[in-house]
Amino acid sequence: MSTTKHGLVALTLCAVALSGCMTREVKPLPKLQPVQATTEIPPEQLLDVGVRLFDPNIPEDEKDQAKQRVFPEVRRAEARYIPMQIRDTLEGTGFWGQVRVLPEASDAMDVRVDGKILESTGMDLRLAVVVTDATGRVWLDKTYESPADTRSYKDGLDASRDPFQNVYSEIANDMLAVRHELAAGQLEDIRRVSKLSFAADIAPYAFEGYLLKDNKGRVTLARLPADGDPMIERMERVRERDYALVDTLNEHYALFTENVSEPYTNWRRFSYTELEAELEARRQATTRKLLGAAAIIGGVLAAGEADTYAGQAASTAAVLGGIYAVKSGFDKDAEVKMRAESLKQLGESFEVEVEPMVVDIEGRTLELKGSAEEQYAEWRRLLKEIYEAETGLPADQPTRAAETQSTGAGRGTSD
Repeated sequence: MSTTKHGLVALTLCAVALSGCMTREVKPLPKLQPVQATTEIPPEQLLDVGVRLFDPNIPEDEKDQAKQRVFPEVRRAEARYIPMQIRDTLEGTGFWGQVRVLPEASDAMDVRVDGKILESTGMDLRLAVVVTDATGRVWLDKTYESPADTRSYKDGLDASRDPFQNVYSEIANDMLAVRHELAAGQLEDIRRVSKLSFAADIAPYAFEGYLLKDNKGRVTLARLPADGDPMIERMERVRERDYALVDTLNEHYALFTENVSEPYTNWRRFSYTELEAELEARRQATTRKLLGAAAIIGGVLAAGEADTYAGQAASTAAVLGGIYAVKSGFDKDAEVKMRAESLKQLGESFEVEVEPMVVDIEGRTLELKGSAEEQYAEWRRLLKEIYEAETGLPADQPTRAAETQSTGAGRGTSD
């Protein structure tokens, strides 16, 4: 075989090998199920969980948004939708107490889940998740990722299963593994610390003396309030009011999730199809360019070695064929751009379908969008006012009466 033929074969094989590497092989994913409780958990060991609305992680620059396939309104919707999926997954296991989605961070929850969306398309999901308890102990700090389970995009029994349920199940199972490592006394201490953290947040000068916080952020119990302490009982009523508002917010988050479920599933299904088509178009474009280049180079080299008219004609034909293949590859590039534009339009159509939800709570209107966190912060301020009205004591300023009540008989404890 001549040197020319060797070179042409080598280039062709490289092109074919590269095209094979770019092929995305799709296989049905094994279903990961969250572990279910088989026995009843003692009430004093049931930890309440707060899942904060996720950071949507939207780039400021529109070019970066397009490059990373981030559609702002879709991401904002996902920042609410994903925490609800995690909430429902945890709630269904039977290992936890109340599981609530929170509009803002709260140190007064037994366990808190914070997250950021790193990547979210109909094809892949990647989340950064941090789980901590009320004592400041970090349970998890991990990135979770998974391709879509495409069975969820087809009509049938799997259509109701979220295509990324494996991610939510893995988070739940990892949290459960950490919980199993804690002794019963540690679980009970977490509940005590969260209760006193809430009280200290509402009335710092009356309750902060019960907790100690080190320079690493770990919180321990300095002492416990006396049994039947009227200030604690009063604070429990305030906390129930706070839970009532958060539960109302969760009803609306649940309604939002229900309303957005169908258009969002359709968006992810179409997004998957478009991304798959774009990857295939990109693979074909690269293959055609490489094969075309190989044909051109081979034809030029053959022309230099050809001694007959027929040989030169064949080499010329090879060059022309190669040029056509390269042009076909650039045509495929245009198709790639068209697919990307189609994805953008899909995102924009989704924006139209997602409407912000407005809820009226005790005469106050909350818009469950960007302002929901601000409204919840305002509610927490009102809780302090409620506490002041019921006790006649200022929440944020120390008084002799407050100090007397807060440092009354208590029971010592250790971490």
